[in-house]
Amino acid sequence: MNKPLATVLTMLLLVPPMGTAQAEIRRYSAVTNSNIRAAPTTNSHKIGFLPRGKQVRVTGTAAGGNWYQVRLDSGQMGFVYASLLSADESTTPTDNQEMSGGPTPAPEDAFAYIVWPTDGETIPGGDFVVLFGLHGMGTAPAGVEKEYTGHHHLLIDTGLPPLDKPIPNDDNHVHFGRGQTEYQLTLPPGSHTLQLLLGDANHFPHTPPVMSERITVNIR
Repeated sequence: MNKPLATVLTMLLLVPPMGTAQAEIRRYSAVTNSNIRAAPTTNSHKIGFLPRGKQVRVTGTAAGGNWYQVRLDSGQMGFVYASLLSADESTTPTDNQEMSGGPTPAPEDAFAYIVWPTDGETIPGGDFVVLFGLHGMGTAPAGVEKEYTGHHHLLIDTGLPPLDKPIPNDDNHVHFGRGQTEYQLTLPPGSHTLQLLLGDANHFPHTPPVMSERITVNIR
């Protein structure tokens, strides 16, 4: 617990103010292998990876233009250091297709992320704590209708459910209706996927949906 909690505290202390978002979404390509981070600082949590030549949608800038805010194919938002991306002039400047969820709106730059474990983590024994992160929104218990809030759902070994319906409640879709931000999870040996999906007061995903990247952990 000490290492993940220290990571959270470091992120809270080091995240600089956001810049103004661009008016349109453009496609950029990675000029080299690049990390995608939860906040516009090299000390923040890695939430994804762009191999050289991979395209990504840039939605804004941060930290005085030194970082690009990007939207991943899942809808999650993150940040890439600006010099690691190059504008792709062969694509159209606008790419405004959005994923739709339920009736509750969410900020365009909101996303969830898994603080720990990280993607590809090998975990002996299979008994561990999953730490949840949320950017651009707050947490509130189920049933509490407050603007720009929601509660987490952990998707285990499953894909996204229908985004315009309430999130299922079963072994693969674990609800945190009290607003929890961590969970003691036990998994059997093997490879497993984890993903966070935020739900509103009535367990509907927001529009746009607020989610994390799907990560893989290996239990041995």
